[in-house]
Amino acid sequence: MQPWRRTFLVLPPDSVLHPFTPTACAFHSDPATNTSTADFDNLSSLVRALWRPLILPITEPSFTTYDGETKRLPPESELAHRSSLGSRILILDVDTRPHVGDGEVFNPATPPHWSNLDIHSAGFLSHSLYAMIHGYSYKFVRAPAYADRAPHWVKVIFTQEMLKEYEYVVMVDFDAMFTNPAVPIEWLMNYWRIDDPVMVAMAEDPHGGGNADRKGNMNLNSGFIIAHQSDNAQRLFKDWAECPEETRYPGCARYKNVMFHEQSAFSSFVRYDFLDGLTVEKSPGKEMIRHIPCSEANGGPLPDGKGWFGNCRGQFVRHLWGGKGLTPQQLADGIMQAFVPLLGNVFTKAQTVVDYRGSKLEGDQIKDKSAP
Repeated sequence: MQPWRRTFLVLPPDSVLHPFTPTACAFHSDPATNTSTADFDNLSSLVRALWRPLILPITEPSFTTYDGETKRLPPESELAHRSSLGSRILILDVDTRPHVGDGEVFNPATPPHWSNLDIHSAGFLSHSLYAMIHGYSYKFVRAPAYADRAPHWVKVIFTQEMLKEYEYVVMVDFDAMFTNPAVPIEWLMNYWRIDDPVMVAMAEDPHGGGNADRKGNMNLNSGFIIAHQSDNAQRLFKDWAECPEETRYPGCARYKNVMFHEQSAFSSFVRYDFLDGLTVEKSPGKEMIRHIPCSEANGGPLPDGKGWFGNCRGQFVRHLWGGKGLTPQQLADGIMQAFVPLLGNVFTKAQTVVDYRGSKLEGDQIKDKSAP
């Protein structure tokens, strides 16, 4: 199996999704955006070579975020991940929109350019790039919509479906982007203590703003999900997809089309079947559902350095729900984090730099030439 392959899950346009049985589907290489498998293999190799000197080792004891906060891993004896999981990790985009306009990834006539890059496509490309950097699998699911509920719900059924094939599925909304692409998922899972007992991990929503569930606890945001393959995980996603049918959760049908849709359904109903009370304060390593701090995987920085709603700073994952137009800039930031250090290193060490600073200039003469 190749370390990284861009694939698209293509479903018939007239498909209708049922609560937990996805329509039969086939994997294709998309002719509108691919020229050949070799091109992607070559690009993947090039990207990995460029980023290799910058990638944070999975067991590196600490990492300093963009805002100067040092994050430390648990003791080495407690680390669940010591080497790359490679293609066993899937980075997943799921979307019902066509994305065929100007600057969009599926435009049949013209691929997107930087000058007109659509905000959705910027997010998709950043996820694809992140998978390339670390040798993960990547898939974009072009999904049909449910007939009876908001399109947001499709992420649930397709995350469940992909967990049948991959050990970990990292589902990301288009506006959720990795702040520093050099930080691998395995390091983050070590830091967040995502190991065998944990089925799913999501970031908390900001405090305030109507973000509490029916019991007054903070919602978990479904724009960034780390899901771990297991029988319990399959049950969780099945229950979640069926929630609006109210066979198990009376009152859940309201979230078919009411904000925050599948996110509210999970936070108000489904998660409590897998928690002994709300386990935010439970001993680390014993939760089946991991709550990630809002400061680390939600929101983003404001010009004053503070996070959205005070603390949601997106230190590891920026979920730009309050500034979706920022996705092209975040894509550029991620790329420049790699290229600027490499360019700077080559620039200062290459033979193109000639040092005449010890020479004396008189008229059209260079005297006491000190340069070679």
